[in-house]
Amino acid sequence: MRLINSQFGRTMQRFAHAQHGIAMVELALALPLLMTLFYGTVEVTRYVLITQKVEKLAHSVADMTAQSATASAASLNQVMAAASDIMSPYTVGSSGRIIISSLYRAPGTVDPKINWRYEGGGTLTAASALGLVAATPTLPSTFTFDERENVIAAEVYYRFSPLISSQFFGTTTIYRVAFYKPRFGALLTAPV
Repeated sequence: MRLINSQFGRTMQRFAHAQHGIAMVELALALPLLMTLFYGTVEVTRYVLITQKVEKLAHSVADMTAQSATASAASLNQVMAAASDIMSPYTVGSSGRIIISSLYRAPGTVDPKINWRYEGGGTLTAASALGLVAATPTLPSTFTFDERENVIAAEVYYRFSPLISSQFFGTTTIYRVAFYKPRFGALLTAPV
């Protein structure tokens, strides 16, 4: 029995002092943490880039629309087509929706109204956060309207879905809105 215990003791000593395979064990222990950090970094980077693209898209759409002399369906379709170039390499398609609205405060009224709305740029189901046509829009508290003032609002919705797994990052909808005043006259008539 003593011989077995001494052999076992020497075997355990050799095992305790052995250096073979330590790197593999360390890698096996650290790999899940490293993979989580890598995938998290990829998803956070994608989210930040897409959020910046959505912000730029909202401002670009509002600005392009405000530069038009009249709001026609053809000119707004061109704006919607340009949206895909602005969002590149990401696609608007089924993940996005663009809503353009004309807001106007008529003489003698206190609140502005939504004159018309044009939607497109993608197939995502989204309702305007500003409100319904002919209703008073829901605006930021610091937003003021003067009489006879016309403003173009561009709302952009984009559904962010993680590439790898929704365990860490769930699907979320990014929303941005931009307001611009028309430059070449009021855009009060609905596009046809």
